[in-house]
Amino acid sequence: MIVGAILAAGTGSRLGRPKALLDWQGRPLVRHLAEIALRSGLDRVIVVAGPRAGDVRAALRDLPVDIVYNHYFGLGQSTSVQAALGALPPGTEAVLFLLVDQPFISPDLIRSVIDAYRRTGAPLIVPRGPGRPGNPVLFGRPLFVELLSLRGDRGGRVLIERYAHRAVTVPVRSDDVFFDIDTAEDYRAALRRLGRV
Repeated sequence: MIVGAILAAGTGSRLGRPKALLDWQGRPLVRHLAEIALRSGLDRVIVVAGPRAGDVRAALRDLPVDIVYNHYFGLGQSTSVQAALGALPPGTEAVLFLLVDQPFISPDLIRSVIDAYRRTGAPLIVPRGPGRPGNPVLFGRPLFVELLSLRGDRGGRVLIERYAHRAVTVPVRSDDVFFDIDTAEDYRAALRRLGRV
């Protein structure tokens, strides 16, 4: 079983509001990402929510996703990774992490990552855009214990660096694997970009 985990527990401190609840084409950004994940061939989708969990739950109320609350969201992204891992169903062989602030990730990209895992069985599958690794990243079960030991706001990046020699990369021509929304200017840029997509 391959599970998708949408990390949506951040407070959006630089943005001034939670990213998960930003309007994206008339719906909250977290719903947009959940719909993408559900169309991508993942066996199950988990959403990790934080301080506005009630609003996140309301945004996803009619979607077949599991919502997990991260009580420690203020301690960084690693706590959301751990909350997702704690909610994985038995038999999960890999988890693909999606960041709620990356609206241009597509079902096709997720399918490419899943296909690379199924084809190779590698414990780490990383999309690689122009010049560097991007998201979403898939971690196989052999790396779960190390993911659980992460601290602070680093997420899985440290493992991507540590296990680069064991990773399979999925080439991506677009910079969609990098584009994220951290500030109000990023959000405006995303909306402008959306108009061109």
